Amino acid sequence: MKNRRIMLTLSLLLIVTLLISGCPPFRRPEPERQPAPAPAPAPEIQAPQQQPAVPAPDLNIQPRQPGPEAMDLAEQIADAATRVEGVDTAVALVISNLAMVGITLDRGTARNEVEIKREVAKIVEERQPRIASAYVSANPDIIRQLQEISRGIQRGEPISTFFEQIGEVLRRMRAETNT
Repeated sequence: MKNRRIMLTLSLLLIVTLLISGCPPFRRPEPERQPAPAPAPAPEIQAPQQQPAVPAPDLNIQPRQPGPEAMDLAEQIADAATRVEGVDTAVALVISNLAMVGITLDRGTARNEVEIKREVAKIVEERQPRIASAYVSANPDIIRQLQEISRGIQRGEPISTFFEQIGEVLRRMRAETNT
């Protein structure tokens, strides 16, 4: 009886010790936050000595379809990327102040893929003041997705239909960049 009590006490003590000293739960790092671009101030036309009317906030804000300037910028970025030694073709997608560039490499290039991607990102960020971050990938699947999104936007499809796909591509490109 005494041995059984000692064994029970030791077992409970062991269980409590294991519970207290166990590993903490896995904590994921928080995603990087990109600063939102400040909207351009709209010119205000006011009648003399009148208080400006304050519009009610629009709670149903719809994402704007990229205009021709965003598409032109994406084309300029793709052209700049193809001028880099070792790049055969490029496709670019610009969303706000972010550029996602997919490149295919020349087969006969002796340059390292990582060096080429860094050079393309550097050129895009330096030559385009609107771009805060440029992500570059040579992954064929990512390039295919960027081409599909780009073609859909050019056809006039709402950008909101591509949000999930854009988010996935961006997540994969960020993971590729951080390795």
